[in-house]
Amino acid sequence: MSNYEGTTASMPLCIFNLMNAILGSGILGLANAVRNLGVALFSIMLVAVSGLAFNSIRLLVDMCDYTGNSSYEAIGKAAFGTGGKIVTILNIFIHTLGAMCSFLFIVKYELPEVIRVIVGADECATDWYLNGDILMIMVTVIIIMPLAAARNIGFLGYTSGFAMLCMIFFTCVIVAEKFIIPCPIRVNETMVDTNVTQPTIIALSNNCFYVTESYSNVTHSNDDVITEVCHSRTSDIFVEFEEGLRSQTCDVKVVTWNNKSAYAMPTMVFAFQCHASVLPIYTELTNPTKGRMLKVAAISIINVFLLYFLAAVLGYLTFYSAVGPELLLMYSAYDPTNVIILISRIMVLICVIFSTPLLHYPARKSIVMLLFENKPFSWIRHIVIMLIILTTTNILVIFVPTIREVFGFAGATCASMLVIILPSLFYLRIGPGHLLSTKKIICLVLVVIGVGFMILSMALIIAGWIAQSTS
Repeated sequence: MSNYEGTTASMPLCIFNLMNAILGSGILGLANAVRNLGVALFSIMLVAVSGLAFNSIRLLVDMCDYTGNSSYEAIGKAAFGTGGKIVTILNIFIHTLGAMCSFLFIVKYELPEVIRVIVGADECATDWYLNGDILMIMVTVIIIMPLAAARNIGFLGYTSGFAMLCMIFFTCVIVAEKFIIPCPIRVNETMVDTNVTQPTIIALSNNCFYVTESYSNVTHSNDDVITEVCHSRTSDIFVEFEEGLRSQTCDVKVVTWNNKSAYAMPTMVFAFQCHASVLPIYTELTNPTKGRMLKVAAISIINVFLLYFLAAVLGYLTFYSAVGPELLLMYSAYDPTNVIILISRIMVLICVIFSTPLLHYPARKSIVMLLFENKPFSWIRHIVIMLIILTTTNILVIFVPTIREVFGFAGATCASMLVIILPSLFYLRIGPGHLLSTKKIICLVLVVIGVGFMILSMALIIAGWIAQSTS
């Protein structure tokens, strides 16, 4: 590593930077993964994914030292020529696009709830400033686009530190609220036997409609229970939210499997994806040696693992079977006016709004490297690429049902490629040692496992989509 310049970052600073690169919106989907796997199976898988993430970092550092290349894309080119570079760039772009979508999903669902609490609006109010799609588009146009249009966005670097503080604060809130929020939350509804037929709309009134649910074997004065549902809360995420609360049970699942379990491991892989940032951090480390960088990686992954584990398991143990795909939204079920919850929401919103331009930068860089490499800078091209990326992101967030689909699809495809498959494949190609060495045999096994996992996960996710659409 002696041929690299700018090695001025201390080890603690590199740990901080790598933790920033790992931590993200994935933390909001992990409690749902616990619900769909059970505590024991989730814990085993989280340990496995964190181990895979560390192993991939180790391979990238080895290849960086061996080839002298300090970027993921350059290592891809060294291994498989232009084809390897293109595959790497495309996976980085898709993963970055998925991360941007997850951030804007948070804006779409959390900003209306914050405004609703601040202005004291009724839960069924349908004013334009409570419409998540409108607010997300406004935030994109007014805040994100002007920041993303800048040629150099180094001035936004401070938000990465703020983002990590937000996630740490949010984890502390999850731990505290576990001992405050009762289970079940809606006692009167969940005390009823949940042998329910399909809900039926029976009346319309102003901003709400009413559904009747027929119960059998219940100790209730009526055969039908009427539930008020708001027009503003008929999207998939709110439907799942209400269904979960109505049928909430408070028993801990140790091991379980259902039609949503296929999303669980891709969500974990998505949450640990940081590998495009590893080599730039390595080149900035003072006295950059493999041992020091692996120590940075180990400490960072252990710290993030602890945050993820606490947030996921205690989030699950707060809401049990009612945990939805977006954990922060669940806290509005008990006391949406709680000041601590409101502060958490505002902090996370500020974090994701100002982090989106930072994620946009590598996405735009990927397109430039793929299509316009070695061409002089052009403001027109710069702005057009930005508009295409942000417009695509907004369209996806408007039409994709929930954030779980983003975590599942991005985790099963590009995150799996970046975390499991590509580092092992590149090492097989250019790493030192013969093909039958222990290290390369392990890499070959990981490639096979990674490809199998990607195919199986996507097959289960697509099968779930088909089953849901036909039902």
